[in-house]
Amino acid sequence: MKQTFAHDIAPQLRSAIFSSGLSAKLICLFCIIGYCLSFSSSCVRALAVIPGRLMPPNFWIWTFVTHSFIELHVWHMIIDVIVVFLYSKMIEPLWGTKELLKFYFIVTIPNALFAASFYILFYGLTFNEDYLFERPIYGLASFIGAFSVVIKQIMPDTVLATTPFFKLRQDHVPLLIVLLSTILWLTSLVPLHFLIMLAFGIKVSWIYLRFFQSHSNGTTGDMSTSFSLASFFPPLIAPVVSVLANTIFEIFVKLKLCKPMPKKSLIPSSAGLSVTIPGPDTADADRRRQKALKALNDRMKLEKTSVESWPEMDDLSQTSLLPPTHQIDPSAVTIDMSGNGSISLSSSMNKDNLSHSTSSST
Repeated sequence: MKQTFAHDIAPQLRSAIFSSGLSAKLICLFCIIGYCLSFSSSCVRALAVIPGRLMPPNFWIWTFVTHSFIELHVWHMIIDVIVVFLYSKMIEPLWGTKELLKFYFIVTIPNALFAASFYILFYGLTFNEDYLFERPIYGLASFIGAFSVVIKQIMPDTVLATTPFFKLRQDHVPLLIVLLSTILWLTSLVPLHFLIMLAFGIKVSWIYLRFFQSHSNGTTGDMSTSFSLASFFPPLIAPVVSVLANTIFEIFVKLKLCKPMPKKSLIPSSAGLSVTIPGPDTADADRRRQKALKALNDRMKLEKTSVESWPEMDDLSQTSLLPPTHQIDPSAVTIDMSGNGSISLSSSMNKDNLSHSTSSST
């Protein structure tokens, strides 16, 4: 199923704002408050991740939670709020509030640690103390990257925009936003930690969704081909990425860090029956079923057609199929049951109706 929803992003955003859950609204509220607090440099230093403050004797570990709510630019804050609302609208009905918040913190907290580790590494290479104390780590860049991965998982065939030269699909978005962020960093429009957190947000979210997320049907992860690591890359380099990714996966399986990929087999019997072991096709079927239900719900909301009510059964019983001049009085109906087993039914109209019908015929 192919869909194009770039033309109706505004109705979807309005629907997302009003239909989102309390958790998403609280996250957006904290983002707005964090942006207001960013005008105070002391608040930024207290709430953003400062690599030098994570080490002894400071241990400012609360900043792993609070850093995601801080933004220094209003357009960053607006993008964060839009992404959170869209994420809540599309994912919360499928996952639930608990899984939504769990995924949020799984993505944001480790990525702040990764970005801080990179800054500490840069300090070790350059001995520049600015990497430790003068470059705070903040924002929802990791969650923006994770959101692109989630949308790719649930709607892999979605067409975002169509141009005379190519079609922009959801599969292209994760790699595209990494390339775009790299250009913005090279032009000094975004800080270095934005690029680091965005890239690792994509990677961490894919690892969690691919191998560790538990589903209501008892399965774990998503081993479908459409969600493989190679599917994030163009077809020219996808085979190389696939070989590298499969090699690393086999190593992790031998180290028991990952479970082996489930396989699907059909076992024929004399009765013509087959036994199916759940595998990637199960995740594909569930995802397409969820996408079809979502598309149906959206269409029913957009198309407001008037529905006429059906008449009640009592009204039907009171409505005669004959015209008033040909109605039969129930009291004038007689049933004659003779002894020979035959049944005869006779009826008589009242004189007024009979004379009226006769005059009409003449």
